[in-house]
Amino acid sequence: MPRTPPPPAAPRRLPPDWYARSRLKLRHLQLLTAMDDLRNLNRAAQSLGLTQPAASKLLAEIEQIVGVPLFERRPRGVEPNLQGEVLLRRARTVLVALEQAGEELNSLRSGAGGTVAIGAVTGPAVDGLARAVELAQQRSPALRISVEVETSAPLVERLRAGRLDFVLARIPQGASAAGLEYREVGEEPLCFLVGQGHPLLAGPPPGLAALLGYPWVLEPPGSLLRQAVGTMVARHGLSLPGRVLNTASALLALSVLGRGEAVCVVSEPVAALFDGAGRVCRLPPPPEEPHLAVPPFGLIRLKDRPLSPAAQGFFGLLETVLFPA
Repeated sequence: MPRTPPPPAAPRRLPPDWYARSRLKLRHLQLLTAMDDLRNLNRAAQSLGLTQPAASKLLAEIEQIVGVPLFERRPRGVEPNLQGEVLLRRARTVLVALEQAGEELNSLRSGAGGTVAIGAVTGPAVDGLARAVELAQQRSPALRISVEVETSAPLVERLRAGRLDFVLARIPQGASAAGLEYREVGEEPLCFLVGQGHPLLAGPPPGLAALLGYPWVLEPPGSLLRQAVGTMVARHGLSLPGRVLNTASALLALSVLGRGEAVCVVSEPVAALFDGAGRVCRLPPPPEEPHLAVPPFGLIRLKDRPLSPAAQGFFGLLETVLFPA
């Protein structure tokens, strides 16, 4: 009888403290991220000042430590496999944390107040976050604050990668909330804006059909605001006008409103900002849609990553602004 081949050996299971006890060095992590960015071993080696044989040896060391290959060859270069993606995600977190540690040490040496990196979707960025930044700069003039304004998905991705300390955003639809601490702030009401002298300002509050007779300025398809507007229009058996300018730029929207007869839909905080510019006016909501809003947003941070003293101080200040007693 033919001999039955032995079953394949089970993959080597790594202990919980494997990462801390492994022989991975900083140079290993730098090579991993360079290969992910450049998708080519030779270019990754050059970016680190290494020869290709030296980079190949480093990669072999990494894969020997982990026990599995981490990259697959493709026609246009290399691509991380599932195991490589896992290690890369953690490697980037470690490198970002070391970079932030260096910035904090430099701040202490120079007597500065430290750094904090925040992300926010547009509405919260021009309202609660702007007020918190003003208060923080009054209390700690040396504090260095950077704010990235984006949609929720890239903000949460940068938060997980360690590039942001915390964000004002939404947990993206379909994304896992594992490891995230979320405190809901509230929904974002939406407003209709037109330029000064617009024909719709002369009569009674216009209905939705009348609004749709003009060109519109909207956030690009796929954004929550655009989805809310599209759902509103469809709910009444109507369609968006053929003339729609798709833009995420508030400045471009303001310019277009001031030059023609377009209708724009923005969040309440952005409307308040535009209203003060003197070139646009709010329209009352259409009678059939007295309350239009996008889903709630919240203050999000990572559960297992402590904030620096500077970031923790600003986080607490932002909480007092967003959640007054």
